[in-house]
Amino acid sequence: MGERFYSTLGLCMRAGKLSFGLDTVKEAVKNGRVCLLMTASDLSEKTCKEVVFLASKYQIPYLALDRTQSQLRSTIGKLTGVLAITDAGLARSLQTSAND
Repeated sequence: MGERFYSTLGLCMRAGKLSFGLDTVKEAVKNGRVCLLMTASDLSEKTCKEVVFLASKYQIPYLALDRTQSQLRSTIGKLTGVLAITDAGLARSLQTSAND
């Protein structure tokens, strides 16, 4: 994942289309607002499995990021390991740039 991906992620944060933190993300998933789930590279195995389970259960695309929680802080301004995009267009853009 390159700089385009992470600059789009920062845009999601500024636009208010990013949920973060396990409990907040789980609530957004259950309310049907999530278009893409992501986890930081240093997230605990247990939490990562929980996010992957949510993605599978609710048929939401999932990406494992190549940055740690502290590296994500410089992109979005928050120390978190669980992220959710709540806008379909931004989610598609992130998925496309993740494969570049």
